[in-house]
Amino acid sequence: MDGPAPIAAGAAPDGAETAAQLAAAGLWGAAIAAWRAVLAERPEDWRARLALGGCLAAAGDLAAAVREYREAVALAEGVPEADIARQRLAEAIAAIGEGGTAMAPPATVAAPAAGAATGTRFVFDASDLVAYFADNRAPTGIQRVQLNVIAHALSAARPEEPVAVVAFDQDRGGWREIHPALFLGLWRLSRSGADPHDLVWQAALAELRGALAAAPDLDFAPGAVLCNLGTSWWIRDYFLRVRDAKTRFGLRYVPFVHDCIPLIVPEHCAGGLVREFAQWFASLALHADALLCNSRCTLADVRRQIAALLPGLDLPATVVPLDADPRAMLGAAEADAAASADARLPVPGEPFVLFVGTIESRKDHLLAFRAWRRLIARHGAAAVPRLLCVGKPGWLAEPALALLREAPELAQRISVLHGIPDGALVALYRRCLFTLYNSHYEGWGLPVTESLAFGRVPLVPRHSALVEAGGEAAAYFTPGDLDDLVARLEELMFDPAARAAAEARIAERLRLRDWGAVTDQILAALRDVPSHAGADTVAPASRDLLRPTLRPGRPLALRLLGEPVPRVEMALADMARLGLGWHPLESWGVWTRPGRARLHLPLDAPTSEPLRLQLDCVAPPQDLSVRLRLGPEGPEHRLLAEAGTRFTVALAAPPGLAAIDLDIDSEEPGVALSPGGRRVGLGLAGVLLCCPDDLAARLEFLEQRRLAFQPPSR
Repeated sequence: MDGPAPIAAGAAPDGAETAAQLAAAGLWGAAIAAWRAVLAERPEDWRARLALGGCLAAAGDLAAAVREYREAVALAEGVPEADIARQRLAEAIAAIGEGGTAMAPPATVAAPAAGAATGTRFVFDASDLVAYFADNRAPTGIQRVQLNVIAHALSAARPEEPVAVVAFDQDRGGWREIHPALFLGLWRLSRSGADPHDLVWQAALAELRGALAAAPDLDFAPGAVLCNLGTSWWIRDYFLRVRDAKTRFGLRYVPFVHDCIPLIVPEHCAGGLVREFAQWFASLALHADALLCNSRCTLADVRRQIAALLPGLDLPATVVPLDADPRAMLGAAEADAAASADARLPVPGEPFVLFVGTIESRKDHLLAFRAWRRLIARHGAAAVPRLLCVGKPGWLAEPALALLREAPELAQRISVLHGIPDGALVALYRRCLFTLYNSHYEGWGLPVTESLAFGRVPLVPRHSALVEAGGEAAAYFTPGDLDDLVARLEELMFDPAARAAAEARIAERLRLRDWGAVTDQILAALRDVPSHAGADTVAPASRDLLRPTLRPGRPLALRLLGEPVPRVEMALADMARLGLGWHPLESWGVWTRPGRARLHLPLDAPTSEPLRLQLDCVAPPQDLSVRLRLGPEGPEHRLLAEAGTRFTVALAAPPGLAAIDLDIDSEEPGVALSPGGRRVGLGLAGVLLCCPDDLAARLEFLEQRRLAFQPPSR
């Protein structure tokens, strides 16, 4: 059957326009709700009822569609177009007769049933995409990669290799599945506009939130591959859940690393981001079964950082260049209309240079603005093309923006815009003289690829992965060199023959693939990831000897270290929490959950003599009974943790232990940290394993307790 009947342009009220756009995006649940809202105000509108029937049919509820079609036929009696309603009614009745399903009317896209991912081989984690969409609509680089790859993977999925999309729920823990139709609808809408407050976009997000809230915990298929194409360092306890899924399902985890920028140029990143990234990277190699990287440069950076943490570890890795032709995905057909509708953009025929990228210190717009200032002084403002910067303000954007405010001659020749939809961006690429893409460091540089795809010369600094994105077709300048940048700009601005020759080189040398080919390469790499199974499996067995271990005589802090450089101790503190009996690490330490929690710390060698295990314990705000047991055969120790106290517990560790396995059993239901707040058991801030007479180690442990401790918030 055909889809919903279109509503005549200009004739429909806002509610009907919203419903029609949601239906066009394939967001049937939101469209059904929108059409019902229209009919609540206009119950005699047969066209709206016909459109509602079409959405119900598309969502699979044929019985409800028949009811709406019958009503539309009755309302349209005597109207020439009534034949449309009669035809849809006949088609729906025929579909039911042929075995079509009559389901209960869906309020949203149906949530997957528990265990729905059973049999799904490839699972794409879109968590940061979902988080990004909460406040944004127009995708940037990493979001665009995720959208295009996942959309192609869903569209081309084979029955023998089903594909699922998930998002991580930090409040409940674990992943929730996103219905493919819902994801594809968001993908379409993200390309059709940039306004995050648009009613259609907000309705789609409401459907997404409702679907995720209703979705059950995801059960991965045995041996499934979880591929995270975005970021996860901001997600609390992401790796703890990965470990649990590896143990329960034999899950294989493959992250796509886009760059190591927070570790390479931390001065151009927010301090919190640098610390989160360092904490995440410290555990990355111990959880990943393979890696995907967007460039040879990024892979080299990743390997260099891993070698500093775990010398000798060589993870399987695949370089997936982002050399995809963006034109089909950017909505090129609507380009001119979209650009004409935005009065902020240059009119056709006005010369300008395009700079696409977040306004931030790493992109060094300040150097570009200084170059324009020199060009204006040398050639006059009228002769210098406008610099059009497309990107929202980011970290440390103020110095560049302040220069614009304080230099009137620049404000006349430089424009900063954001919220530009894809269609208008296409028009800008087509109309610009050339593009500029400055940066202190890049993992790839998607605007460089986009510029080349539209036949426009990108001028970029010769460093990092920009030389891979630009290849032989880009124009280069010496990084950070104002004189060289100005010279290259003058050549491209004022020498049409030189610019034409550079554009001819693009036509001769550029070889782009489509996003389908990028997706195929990713899926091929995921097929090659070796499977593994077994209890407590974290990574392939070949890595066992490279895992961090607890060294006797060395105190270990069980907390977020908050440092800007990855350290093995970060990974050890994270991985010491075995199972789901733990809350996330905090700056002071970590709370257990009520009931049983296990602390697991491998040793660098089995103990050959009796040792002493010291625990730096923190009690919750109320008295709590706790039982401790070291090793499966060890004696049980009972203690009362008095409200709000901090104390040390010492346990005897017998010879022959290969690991510290400590069971911590806090009486249920635990203690609420605040009225209605999360419930906790015993807190731990650190551990020490040492000889009973190792006074130096015990003194260091006491010093760490005194100097490094930050009391937990209540």
